Amino acid sequence: MKDFEALKELWSNQVEQTRFSPEDIIKRVRSSKSQFANRLLFEVVAMVGAILVLAYAWIAIDFKMWTSHMGLLIFMACCLYVMFAQYRDYRRMMDDTLMTGKPGEYIRYLKSYKQGRYNLNTRKYKVYTLLFSAGLAFFFVEIFFLASLWVTILGVIVTAGWFLACYFIFMKSYIRKEEGRLNEMIANLERLQEQFRDRED
Repeated sequence: MKDFEALKELWSNQVEQTRFSPEDIIKRVRSSKSQFANRLLFEVVAMVGAILVLAYAWIAIDFKMWTSHMGLLIFMACCLYVMFAQYRDYRRMMDDTLMTGKPGEYIRYLKSYKQGRYNLNTRKYKVYTLLFSAGLAFFFVEIFFLASLWVTILGVIVTAGWFLACYFIFMKSYIRKEEGRLNEMIANLERLQEQFRDRED
């Protein structure tokens, strides 16, 4: 009975794999690609907004200590880095030159792209988090002198909690969704490549 169930599952998977025409697969890949690129573009726009807000705060608020200026400079440098990294990956995702070539080359390109995104979202994100934390530490020096001790402690606790939630919850979810979308694109292209191979045989 178990063998029959396994055989039935194998056949249903085969039917699922060959159900889509090449045009449908390309349409699905293009749709996933467009959604992925739009999300990256939204993040670029959000970073531009953050930079403008930080620049306005820097001009409008009369900070007394050099540490606040250093903190804002670090914040803006972090935002600029993320903005350029996301824009670069947006441009790479929107590049159609390889997609119109051999499927195998585009699959290799997407796998390399996925690895680059994983490195950005893990190793480089750690450096970004450390720098952003240093910026906050500089910024909290002036707050410590201006605000009461309890307000400063509460600010540090809330900020630390937010960083921990971003690092251990939100970023892991972000990476999982991003890899899922890229894996889906790669799997669809590999299915298309396999169908072409079957036709050649």
